[in-house]
Amino acid sequence: MKVQNLVGPQVRKLRYNSGWSQSKLAIQLQLKGLDVSREVIAQIEGQCHCVKDKDLPYFSRVFQVGLTDLFPNIDPGKPIHDTMTRLMGANGVTGHAWPW
Repeated sequence: MKVQNLVGPQVRKLRYNSGWSQSKLAIQLQLKGLDVSREVIAQIEGQCHCVKDKDLPYFSRVFQVGLTDLFPNIDPGKPIHDTMTRLMGANGVTGHAWPW
């Protein structure tokens, strides 16, 4: 499976830390104006659904975190290409061994 987003693991972690189900997160996002279903939340968390940049502020607002908190930590001392290759997995495939 090709990785479609980098924010899925953080969304899962933030949702879990909030004590919410995927359905509850979908409802919270809908209340803010983002039309999303529980199924889409599951796909985002599994990194098999592309998340548009225009949708990220909704997640940020619902979780009450900064936009950068939705992304994995990136070591500024390492080459960005190496980091992105690691995050996306070889050929876009990941074994879900999250580095964060």
